[in-house]
Amino acid sequence: MKRLILLFSLFISLFALSSCGSGKWINDGNDGDQPWLNYRTLDEYIEVICPHFFEGVAARGVSTINGSTTPLLMVDGFEVQNFDSIDLHDIVAVEIITDSRVASYGVRGANGVALVTTKASQNANKKYKDQH
Repeated sequence: MKRLILLFSLFISLFALSSCGSGKWINDGNDGDQPWLNYRTLDEYIEVICPHFFEGVAARGVSTINGSTTPLLMVDGFEVQNFDSIDLHDIVAVEIITDSRVASYGVRGANGVALVTTKASQNANKKYKDQH
């Protein structure tokens, strides 16, 4: 019975996460291209474009049932615990990954990945390219 309940909850959780799909939202420099500025926090914006993203999806096996069920949050290539310290005006791109591409993030990415690119990261990449 426990196994049936676990399988059912896994199915429902995966269905909820897959309903938002993967997507990328990029700011090309125009103020109108930053839809996240209409929200108080980045978490609020992500919850609108991908409902249930932060609710925690148990997409792992029975042996890791006590493991984390939160999505992987990345800012400029570094894992973060939350998006609280990010100024919404500094964001260049937001990408939500819930499809097979999460496999490249290993077990931590099994519950989805939120990638955020900031202006600081883009400026660093531009300086590096200009030097080489």
